[in-house]
Amino acid sequence: MWNRISELWCQKVHTGAMWPIHGKYICPQCLREHRLAWEGPVRGSDYADPSLRSASMGLASVPSLVQ
Repeated sequence: MWNRISELWCQKVHTGAMWPIHGKYICPQCLREHRLAWEGPVRGSDYADPSLRSASMGLASVPSLVQ
């Protein structure tokens, strides 16, 4: 219960926020993390480069370090 009260207090009273990253931001006064209200759950496809998704390296292309 104390966590809910303190989170509500932080969201209502502390007006500053650090730059949002990975779907959440940090309050600079109490250092609590809060989810962004306007964003849904974070998906891996939001951060991945589409050109790298299908890239794969076979074992033959990796040089052998142990001989």
